[in-house]
Amino acid sequence: MTFFSVLLALIIEQLRALSPNNPVSALLQYHAESAAHGFDAGKQKHGVLAWLVVVVPWTLFVGLVYYILYEINFVLAFLWNVVVVYFTLGFRQFSHYFTDIHLALNNDDVPRAREILNEWTGLDTVDMPVSEIVRHTLIHAVVASHRHVFGVFFWFLIPIGPAGAVLYRIAEYLARSWSKPADDRTAAFSTFAQRAFFVIDWVPARLTSLG
Repeated sequence: MTFFSVLLALIIEQLRALSPNNPVSALLQYHAESAAHGFDAGKQKHGVLAWLVVVVPWTLFVGLVYYILYEINFVLAFLWNVVVVYFTLGFRQFSHYFTDIHLALNNDDVPRAREILNEWTGLDTVDMPVSEIVRHTLIHAVVASHRHVFGVFFWFLIPIGPAGAVLYRIAEYLARSWSKPADDRTAAFSTFAQRAFFVIDWVPARLTSLG
């Protein structure tokens, strides 16, 4: 069931890519920002509490729904798996950047390649040579593929199933989102989110590097 859940979710994403501004992502963003605003008082322990307030309810909800549906009918549990994997993947959200940069370089349109790379990564690409454009594109493509595909799959395949995929996706989002500079954000607050994701991603990242 796990294999076919992943396969069907990938097929659906290829046919209809999930928008980054979908309602589930918007709800997660609102929850994360509310927790950060409410808990950030400048200490690391506040970041721990905020992380738990965001991660635990989402993970428990997804896991609980799965086991309830499994008890009713395994087909319902299978469909729930497909939905969860679909919403935790994000391959099509970044793959077009890689494709567009590749096409621009093939057409000798280096300024356009720089523009796309800047839009994707936020790097200063002014006067960046082609060799560096290629290097940064490959690096970001590998990292994005890992975090939006392989990391999700690893946590989905462990016994907690869809709850694992949600745990990985939210942990990655909080580490990335809370580490961004903001007027009302302290450095100590985001420390735990980054360390937690490092631990959660430790095994998947090494498996990806071996591959």
